[in-house]
Amino acid sequence: MNSLFNQRLQAHFTQMSKYLRYVFNDFFVIALMFIIGGIGYQYAMFIKHLQAGQWWEKLVLVVLLLVVIQLNNLVTFVKRADFVFWLPKEKEFFAFLRSGLRYSKSIAVIVQIVAWFIMIPFIEKTMVTINIALTLMFLVILVVLKMMLLNFQMTDNYHHNGNFLNNKIFYRVIIPLVVVALSTYFNVYVGVIIGIVVLILSHLLVAKLKQQSINWQVVIEKTESHENSLNRFFNMFTDVENMQGAVKRRSYLGSMFKIFNNDVYSVLYSRGIVRDKEISGLLTRVSILGAIIIGAIKLDWMAILIAMLFMYLIVFQLIPYFTNFEDNVFTSLYPINFDLQVKSFTNVIGKIMILVIIVLMIGSIFMFNLLGSLMLFLALVIEWILLIKIYVPKKIKKASSNY
Repeated sequence: MNSLFNQRLQAHFTQMSKYLRYVFNDFFVIALMFIIGGIGYQYAMFIKHLQAGQWWEKLVLVVLLLVVIQLNNLVTFVKRADFVFWLPKEKEFFAFLRSGLRYSKSIAVIVQIVAWFIMIPFIEKTMVTINIALTLMFLVILVVLKMMLLNFQMTDNYHHNGNFLNNKIFYRVIIPLVVVALSTYFNVYVGVIIGIVVLILSHLLVAKLKQQSINWQVVIEKTESHENSLNRFFNMFTDVENMQGAVKRRSYLGSMFKIFNNDVYSVLYSRGIVRDKEISGLLTRVSILGAIIIGAIKLDWMAILIAMLFMYLIVFQLIPYFTNFEDNVFTSLYPINFDLQVKSFTNVIGKIMILVIIVLMIGSIFMFNLLGSLMLFLALVIEWILLIKIYVPKKIKKASSNY
């Protein structure tokens, strides 16, 4: 089982390395450096001007700790075919799932340490202390609660009696909230002791799983959900093989289609993008995230660069949709030449990006002055012209010439 897990893990790393080289391209790395630098500067200024001991600081610290604990879920690399091949040796498959638990814990510890390191200045301000031991206790709490949470997620992969210990709200919210609140408002060492006790209890529950039956449907759904999340992220930068999309009609957006032209491909592209869960979800998430980041950054030039980066990423992600209907034989029967198809596609993308610009400008209202907002609007309009009028048609024609 250990060798099987190592093979799956190696295949996972191979896939990651294949797509990460597209993610961390030169343009994105430079943009990422600016983003991290800008956010780091804003965070340093926030800590510098923060008055220690204010009533809301502990509440914010509790929320931040709870959010950090929720990062990273259990990863098992189970395949749908495992249900067929390993069902006769289900008890032996426990070793495979336990290897996934260990791998998930190793990744989770790294994430918790990085998050704790970033929060050290805020923890010291909140607790009105520079006691290293006390600050380290918060790291212990993060690691202990995360290990506990992963153990309970492991028990979710098996059939059980449905007791309160396996209730997601209990182990994901109630226990972490009690431990973190006690540590922040009462005594950090009391919180550590309670967390360790619950961690030991979760270890005992995991040890008993070997004699229970696996809930294969839950395990497979969790693994596929994790893989789809990674693929959606990578799909923002390049085409991902075996992406499974879903279509949903959104009748409440029917009136919006009036802004698009009525030619054949405008109808196909506009309705296809809106109804495609992957594409429409990506547009919504990235636009809202961009607006939030723009509203949170006080440096005008940094916010403008980030907004332009989000514009580019969205357009880059939408370009492959041009070939979405090529497998449909009926599109080959339409008496429409290639240039008109490209024109219809750029028309649809251009109008969608106008909506994205509006969302990004809403974020600028909260932090920018009038001049900063006008500069952002001008930069986005110029980028819109360059992307829609030059970049998109050129990219499509270059890609089409390779076929």
